Order: sequence, then structure tokens, then C-alpha cells
Amino acid sequence: MDTKNNELEEIDNLVDKVEKLPDEERQVVLERLEIYQGDLPHPDILEGYNRLYPDAAKRIIENGIAESEHRRKMEDKYLSGNIAAHKFGQVLGFIVALAIITSGTFLIFTGHAITGSLMTGATAVGVIGLFANQGKKN
Repeated sequence: MDTKNNELEEIDNLVDKVEKLPDEERQVVLERLEIYQGDLPHPDILEGYNRLYPDAAKRIIENGIAESEHRRKMEDKYLSGNIAAHKFGQVLGFIVALAIITSGTFLIFTGHAITGSLMTGATAVGVIGLFANQGKKN
């Protein structure tokens, strides 16, 4: 965070210096001041690369496009994997809950009413609680 504060202080100092310049000099500085932000280098920089190496700008742009496409594909794979894992977890949870409820019901019918009721009731409450809280963020 100190680096960010130092940068802001440097910018403030620079702005103060520019504001103290005579009007003509300040106008020249403001005309040269250029802010550029983006995934690709500024067009002037790309022109410089082209002077050093023909077709460099084209390759840089193509590389940027390829990186963006790769990132999107990886995000799609990540999201698809999360969805599949979530569905698998739901199916597996349903199977486990069904097995526990079936076992609890079996215990109730074989004379172990308290154990079977606790097992079945706790499972039902857990499953209901799980699905009731599904739409809420953690």
C-alpha cells in the first residue's frame, strides 16, 4: 500500500509543478501528457516495434487475441467443472440421504423406533436445511 501512496504523492507533486509553470509551458506539457490504458500497447509503441521488426504489431495483437480466447476457454472449463461437481454432489447427497432414510425406516419397522426415528429425522432436517439455504451466499 505504501507504493501506491508514494505514487499518488509523486503524481500530486508533478501536478503542482505543472500548475506553477507559465501558461505557454503548461500548455505544452498538457498537450504532451497522454494517458493510455489497455491490454495492448499504445499504437505509437506498436509502430516502434514495427520499425524494429516488421509485422511485430500484428503478432502482438494476434497474441493478445489468442490470450483472450485462451482465458475465456479456461473460464468456461472452470465453470463447467464447477457445475458438474455441484450436480454430482447433489446426486451423491440424495443417494446418501435416501440410504440413511431407508435404513432409519428399516430400524423403525424392526423394533428400534427411537434409533430409526433419530436417524431418519436428523437426515430429513439436514437435507431440508441444505436445500433451504442453497440460494443464500456464505
